[in-house]
Amino acid sequence: MEIILRANGVDTCLRQEALKGIDGQPVPFWERQVKVQEAPFGSLVDTQITTGDFFLSHSVFQLNQPIQLLKEVEQEVIQLDFALQGDCLVQPGGKTPRQRFSTGQHNSCYLPQSKSLYTYQAAGLPLDYSAVLIPIDVYRRLVPVEGGSTQPVDALIRQQKAGFGMAKNAPVTSAMDRLIRDIWSSQRTGTLQRLFLEARVLELLMLQLEQMQGVQPVDRTSKQVADRKIQEAREVLDASYVNPPTIIELAKLVGLNEFTLKRGFKEQFGTTILGYITQRRMEDAKRLLLESDETISEVAYWVGYKNPAHFTVAFKQYFGALPSAFRIQGGAGSPALMPINQ
Repeated sequence: MEIILRANGVDTCLRQEALKGIDGQPVPFWERQVKVQEAPFGSLVDTQITTGDFFLSHSVFQLNQPIQLLKEVEQEVIQLDFALQGDCLVQPGGKTPRQRFSTGQHNSCYLPQSKSLYTYQAAGLPLDYSAVLIPIDVYRRLVPVEGGSTQPVDALIRQQKAGFGMAKNAPVTSAMDRLIRDIWSSQRTGTLQRLFLEARVLELLMLQLEQMQGVQPVDRTSKQVADRKIQEAREVLDASYVNPPTIIELAKLVGLNEFTLKRGFKEQFGTTILGYITQRRMEDAKRLLLESDETISEVAYWVGYKNPAHFTVAFKQYFGALPSAFRIQGGAGSPALMPINQ
């Protein structure tokens, strides 16, 4: 497998790895990090892990201009794609229609021996993407042909045709987000690390297949479908409330119109979407203030406020006290302040 970084007509080899050795056996466990910082396009940090059965990558881009990645695979693979932050256009196999990924979306893709094109746009925030590549023989051992949720992928494999398992990307759930962050934050080494990572990948695959099965036509009323999508919207917010999607983006992610999403969210959870984001941020801020030594500015940053003054105003409106006073009272053992809007 080879991945070429292309910017301004200049190609840089970012990754060139074999998923199997020349003897056909899986390559040994290893992990490494590749950093590319090259004006004028910006910077890229690509963390790569091979467990033997799986190849994992985590790419964080800070871009000043759009770039393209050209991925060439020399054997059949299933790829699980997770866009945690940012937008990307993907053209699997180099010939199929392009599919857009936005913040908090995922899909799975079948890639025969082919070249695929990834286009990333410049953005103020870092772009954050994770992917898992599974050789087709490993995938077939794990997921035998049996119809149901895997039927779209099975059809692509039979036809040797690059493409995505879901016509529309699905939202990254809070459980998926937790697993991905567990993978890239693990401090284990050697065999324990390999076992830990493979267990997380299997769980990710299971969750993705479950969600694929959920998007198949089923006998539900439109109200039940809308309720499920509103639950998915909350899961997206739980995973991204520090840098949440706009209401328009969230509505597109879960497949509802804005009116239905906003009304249904308020009915189910008793608060607006913006109110829920504020609630998650404030509860996280309260925990950091009481349990960490972070400064007020650092707490503001960690819960999604670029301007500490805006955080201070929001915190006082929510709890009725300044963050500094809250820390002093809570740290001294006084009863925790309650939100004034509850």
